[in-house]
Amino acid sequence: MSEEIKNHEDDLPEDSVLLEDEDGNEILFTFLAIIQHEGKSYAVLLPEEDEEAGVVIVEIIDLGKDTEHYDAVTDEVLMEKLYDRFRGEYGDIYDFED
Repeated sequence: MSEEIKNHEDDLPEDSVLLEDEDGNEILFTFLAIIQHEGKSYAVLLPEEDEEAGVVIVEIIDLGKDTEHYDAVTDEVLMEKLYDRFRGEYGDIYDFED
């Protein structure tokens, strides 16, 4: 799944990002953190409409000229590593359900 940042991001709260999925559906997320792993940057996002669904982790791909592209992490092993790192680094800020 690939997602693009929408152009009207200036209208959003500072910690929110509006993404468009590959089907053209807009999804509003709360930005939680950036995780660095093996030279790549990943964003940890929480869907605002369905917080019970859990976090979404996307790779941040810099396209230059202040433009980014987000690719959803689909590799389960990588997702687990990134989520564990997120929990370790931000455990004092966020409550996690086990």
